[in-house]
Amino acid sequence: MNWYIAWIVVFLVAILGVGLYYSRKIETADDYTMANFSLGFFPICGSIIATALGSAAVIGASGKGFHIGISWMITSVPTVFFSILVAVLLGATIRKLKLYTLPDLFVRRFGKAAGIIPSLIISVLYMTPTFGMQIVGMGAILTTIVDIPLPAAMLLGFVISVAFTLLGGLPSVAWTDAVQSVLILAGLIIMFVMGLRYVGGVDTVIENTPAEFFRLSAMNTTEMLNYMLIFGPFYLVWQTSWQRISAAKTEKIAVRAVSTGFILTLLVGVFAIGIGIIARQAIPLNTDPDLVYTEFLEAVFPPAIGGFFMVSLFAAVLTGATSFLLSGAMNMSKDIYQGWIAPDASSEKVLKVSRLSVAGMALGGLLIALLITDVIAIYSIALSLSAITMVMPVLAAMFWRKATKTGVISSVIGSFILAVIWNLLGKPFGIHEILPGLIVSFLILVIVSLRTSHSADEQVTAYYFSMKEEKDPVDEEESLLNNRRKVL
Repeated sequence: MNWYIAWIVVFLVAILGVGLYYSRKIETADDYTMANFSLGFFPICGSIIATALGSAAVIGASGKGFHIGISWMITSVPTVFFSILVAVLLGATIRKLKLYTLPDLFVRRFGKAAGIIPSLIISVLYMTPTFGMQIVGMGAILTTIVDIPLPAAMLLGFVISVAFTLLGGLPSVAWTDAVQSVLILAGLIIMFVMGLRYVGGVDTVIENTPAEFFRLSAMNTTEMLNYMLIFGPFYLVWQTSWQRISAAKTEKIAVRAVSTGFILTLLVGVFAIGIGIIARQAIPLNTDPDLVYTEFLEAVFPPAIGGFFMVSLFAAVLTGATSFLLSGAMNMSKDIYQGWIAPDASSEKVLKVSRLSVAGMALGGLLIALLITDVIAIYSIALSLSAITMVMPVLAAMFWRKATKTGVISSVIGSFILAVIWNLLGKPFGIHEILPGLIVSFLILVIVSLRTSHSADEQVTAYYFSMKEEKDPVDEEESLLNNRRKVL
């Protein structure tokens, strides 16, 4: 019996069943894209963990642990720090605004024209190639499980992720993410412990591993700074976090669930890196980084058990794919279609466009996965452009009342051009484009805003301060109920 195939079939039947269950409850666009703003702690926390743990986090972290050691852990610290900062500092404001997407903030604060470029950057330049990355990851896993050519395996992964996302939207994605996050975390911990036993224990690993693999400072300083710049500021404007905060039932749930999710994500990363270090004792040292996790898994476990852990890896990649598809589809349906093409479109029409957007973006991601060899390079550029063009305008919308639409649009365009030129010049001095991009974005926004006036379609405010005194009605109701219970 092929246990790998058996486990994957059980897993797929289960998640498609969940998708069918929730598809019957989807009636409006809000139901499909935001779970009608009613998600609780477990689905939000689990969704954050599972979405953050795509192919890069599990497969990539194991490969980095295998080749450079625990210094790779440093790259996760800014991700977790900035993500928790968003939840704690801006979570209440985001929840009160009930933002569907990040460009939705641009539109509300600076007018419709300010949101079009961020919408295209997120949906086309970031979400689409990111989905393509997950397709490559799913293809690599399915090839191991069912022994079919990589293109066919990638096509199969594409069909699974699109079918699941089309059926149930955010409700099914969030709840299956929550279950899968438990599966992923359990799989990594058990594999870490059993892997240690397989190679002979902690003493064996320490004795046979170069000392620099256990030093946090082993990575080159410039390289470390670049990684921290890449993975830090971007998570201030990571649309997935913003959407999960908006979709939460209450402000308290949003802040606690997102913060807890990223803390647990850091823990998962530690185990993934540790698995890579342990694997050095059992598999050839010239193993491709992307194959470290799967080859070590096959070495440690018999198929009946290994199939279960292979499913946990597939779950990590699939859940990232579905979340990226759904998030990007909201940019297409809400920001572009409803924002520019059909402002008066009914909820049913927006729902239809959301599902069509999922299909369209998925096809784009599939083409990228099949035709472009260096998907990671495209993803890195897309991530950089997202951070460079959006961090400063978002902070201005939240904290600086004097920011103008002209200043924001100039900042977005100017920093985008600078980032492209910096890349074409080959990253002078070895510095990643995010640093000069953010500096230029800040300078343009401030200088142009101070020299221009607010437009008629702007909402002149600093949301963080203007909404600070507003109470969330759901939180207020919950507080009243708790007070009544205490009295009784």
